[in-house]
Amino acid sequence: MSKIKILIVEDEAIVAEDIASRLEKMGYVAAEIVDSGEEAIVAATTTQPDLILMDIMLSGDIDGTEAAGQIRTQLNIPVVYLTAYADEDTLHQAKITSPFGYILKPFKDKELHATIEIALSRHQAEVEVQKALSAAQVFQQEAQACTQRKSQYLSMVSHEFRTPLSTINLAAETLRRRSHQLSEEQKKQHLYCIQDAVESMNQLLKDILTLGKADSYQFKCNIASLELVHFCQELLENLQWTIGRKHALIFSTERNFIEVYLDKKLVWHLLNNLLSNAIKYSPQGSTVWLRLSCQKKEICFQVQDQGIGIPPEYQELLFEPFQRAANVGEIPGTGLGLAIVKRAIELHTGQIKVESEVNKGTTFTVILPSHTNFN
Repeated sequence: MSKIKILIVEDEAIVAEDIASRLEKMGYVAAEIVDSGEEAIVAATTTQPDLILMDIMLSGDIDGTEAAGQIRTQLNIPVVYLTAYADEDTLHQAKITSPFGYILKPFKDKELHATIEIALSRHQAEVEVQKALSAAQVFQQEAQACTQRKSQYLSMVSHEFRTPLSTINLAAETLRRRSHQLSEEQKKQHLYCIQDAVESMNQLLKDILTLGKADSYQFKCNIASLELVHFCQELLENLQWTIGRKHALIFSTERNFIEVYLDKKLVWHLLNNLLSNAIKYSPQGSTVWLRLSCQKKEICFQVQDQGIGIPPEYQELLFEPFQRAANVGEIPGTGLGLAIVKRAIELHTGQIKVESEVNKGTTFTVILPSHTNFN
């Protein structure tokens, strides 16, 4: 542990040398001796002592109390006053600068040592209190920001639910009032509208719950062995079965076997959302690619489509909840999928890049750190 450095500010050379000698015997380091307030400020700045012993009456334009005040404000270094004067005016002048101690000359070694130790302990306590207050302030600001985000979040959720609820209400009301006037085909059409709206709400709820878990740290990154080639093939097969022949889904990799250590559920969330978006925002008959490559310490997923693309001005907002580009038109969506993708990648300390051109397509590249085994 390094020794405590003490700056001595005393305009009587013999007294200053005596104090320095006594400090050395107590185990402290006399960092420097100066004899004026101006020099004290400079020395405190350059040597950064742990404590300053300051005579009040000094030569020069700045006395000890003024120098101590500036040092306290600018450098937050504790000051202990040394003085031969004990009158009320001197004490009042000293108190204004909130010193950490006050010793009357002449003083004994025990008195000096005790005053220094008390001053150092008090200063350390003040530093810790200030750290705690700063941390509390940061926490309060984060809590306020979180509350504000939650308020905005609830407002957005309410807005997103309003459209499908209105659809359900309108279709149900039409069936209730005009059922006898509608043909069977018209009735089916209204029922389809209700089913689509319910499915939209169901997907929104799933996304909200998933994102809510991520935001409240309920998502845990449970790293385990995962064979990616089979995992990706199975994911694409399930998606292909769901969409039928509307799109061609193509998987490519240079490896037959890739064992990684990732969270299977999080990887499923991020790939499923990227692929579902690629399908959703691409015209029927187009192709969606999932490419997988690896190195010893990282995995790269690439999802490419031939869809509507993302305007440049929207690309920075893509991963924020409920953000959707202006060119999506009537294509349904919650604006939560990419926010979920971002959380899943962050939990793996990975990164994602997007390249897109309007009406030509989009490519998302995800890189996740992982130790890999492959052949």
